[in-house]
Amino acid sequence: MEKNTKVVLIFIGAIVLLLVIMVYLSTDRNPGIAEVEKGINPAKGNPNSQITIIEFGDFKCPACKAAHPVINEILNEYNVSLYYRNFPLPMHGEISFLSAEAAECANEQNKFWQYHEILFENQDILNKENLKLYAKEIDLNEQQFNNCLDTEKYKNEVEKDIKDAKDLGVQGTPTFFINGKKVLGADKEKIKQIIEKSQ
Repeated sequence: MEKNTKVVLIFIGAIVLLLVIMVYLSTDRNPGIAEVEKGINPAKGNPNSQITIIEFGDFKCPACKAAHPVINEILNEYNVSLYYRNFPLPMHGEISFLSAEAAECANEQNKFWQYHEILFENQDILNKENLKLYAKEIDLNEQQFNNCLDTEKYKNEVEKDIKDAKDLGVQGTPTFFINGKKVLGADKEKIKQIIEKSQ
């Protein structure tokens, strides 16, 4: 009887130990750190930097446009890499999604950041005709760009960005992830603080 009790106790002890190990392994030991993919657009800044900023933005979002110079200051002050991903908000209408697709068409011709700049400069007058005009202004192959935009070549890619953003709890733009730490809006001091702690 004692032998059976001993076996049962050892068995229960092993199960408890296994449960403790499983809980430990499933616990996030870096609370507040998200795993964020960089997306398909090239880095701005130093692509080899240990500090990565991933922005989810919307070309029609006034707060994103206002954040633009702040992020450029960060890029000038620190050795970081910036990646842009799309999160077009429905409140800004279809042109918001179309602008995101257009930026990916520009990326196809290795001019994502030039096109990114021109979209924010002309935020108030974005329409399909102008999206094609801006492509011409930065010397993109017009036929390739227009065909890309008209056939919605990067629709799935933009939708993937949106899904990933939602999965990460993104609700508004701009939202930044600095080495996985989420910051809503271009809070320069908060971003600097995270960068300096990561150095």
